Formats: sequence, C-alpha cells, structure tokens
Amino acid sequence: MRLNRSLKLVAPLALALLAGCFTANLVNAQEVYRGSFTLPVEARWGNVVLSPGEYSFTLDNGTISGIVSVRGETGRAVGYLRSEGISDRQSFDRSELVLVRSGENYTIRALRLADLGITMEYSVPKAERQFIVQGPQLLERIPVAMGG
Repeated sequence: MRLNRSLKLVAPLALALLAGCFTANLVNAQEVYRGSFTLPVEARWGNVVLSPGEYSFTLDNGTISGIVSVRGETGRAVGYLRSEGISDRQSFDRSELVLVRSGENYTIRALRLADLGITMEYSVPKAERQFIVQGPQLLERIPVAMGG
C-alpha cells in the first residue's frame, strides 16, 4: 500500500520533469538568427547565383549545421547554403558579407556575424577556382543588418 501511494506521488512529478525537458529543447530548436543585406551586384554563393537586390536570411541557433536559408525580396526561398567552415577566432565590429571579385564575377566567400562572433566560410565552385587563382582578387564588403 505504501508503494502504491509513493508511485502516485512520484509519477506525476516525473512526468512534469520530463515534459519540462522536452519543452526546453523545443524552445532552443526554434531560436533562429535573422539578417538582411542589399546585394549591389550579381554574385555566386555556393551553387546559387543571386541577382542584385534585397535579401533576408535565417540560420539556426548556434549554427551547428552551418546552413543559411536565403530569401529574396518576395520572401521566396532562393537557396539553402552550407558553410565549409565556421570560425570564432576573429573579432570584428560589424556583420558583413565578404565577396571576392575576379574580373566581372563576384563570389561570396564569407558571412561574418558580429553579434555571434563567428565567420561562416564558403568555397568557390570548381568551375570558377581557376579564374580566381589566375587573376587578382579584390574584396568587397556588404553590410549585413542583424535582427532576431
């Protein structure tokens, strides 16, 4: 009888504790970082070519996956871009996209997020690597507005 009474008290407490753990994980999983930028030139970002215009992006909390979801002016998804590496060794005072220009072609090489203190690095597609190696690289920096 004592065992039944103890189970009746412990079971609801254990259930409430378990529910609290699941709720905390769901809240963390839903946290995203949002940002926006204006691209003045056509640029390749991974396998996606972005036309000049306004863009917004989101990334998951902690950027564990390294995936950035990019949307165009209409809100339509443009692409999901996975970074080649994430670095937190550098310190910088503003968020920005770093573009490399080779001739008339632009390629996005990095997304720096000052609020998070990280740089997400992107590789150049194989077809364009020879042009970047052959010619001088000029860096362009596009400001990124963070929110969320």
